[in-house]
Amino acid sequence: MPLLNWQALKPNQVTGTVFHELDDEQVLGELNMEAFEEQFKTKAQGPPAALSTLKVKVAQKAPSKVNLIEGNKAKNLAITLRKGGRSPADICTAIETYDQQALGLDFLELLERFVPSDYELKLLQNYEKEGRPLDDLAEEDRFMMRFGKIPRLAQRISTLTFMGNFPESVKRLQPVSQLLRTDNEIVSVQQ
Repeated sequence: MPLLNWQALKPNQVTGTVFHELDDEQVLGELNMEAFEEQFKTKAQGPPAALSTLKVKVAQKAPSKVNLIEGNKAKNLAITLRKGGRSPADICTAIETYDQQALGLDFLELLERFVPSDYELKLLQNYEKEGRPLDDLAEEDRFMMRFGKIPRLAQRISTLTFMGNFPESVKRLQPVSQLLRTDNEIVSVQQ
């Protein structure tokens, strides 16, 4: 956005305008500043809360969950899981059993981005080896823990994606296949 260049005018430069005849002290005396501030305050500004009330609110907050995977990845995974509309256990079972109907092709393609890296797997395994409770993990981390235990996870997801795309690929290749057959027949007739 371009900068606004301006200079304050001197009192003798505003003669003949409303600002020359304006008395700042009189306007401030007429203006009820408390009512003005009350009318234009933001919603976040309410009456000051007592310190004891704040302490009670802090004590009532749920204990924070442990996050092992990177923040943005965890947020994106949470959005993806909500979009899938299935429980993490159902998602993992569907991948293990190659159940295409349970998971849509778009959802599988989204899940492909969340295959845990070696580093993430080590973090999750170390957490589990330390005997720390899985309930302390954030929901996304618990999903990654279960998700990462699926044997050959990346290959399974790519296989499911391939199986989902296969009918479309066949439809796209049928005209080319038909042309090749026709060409082959023409060549064999000419010989």
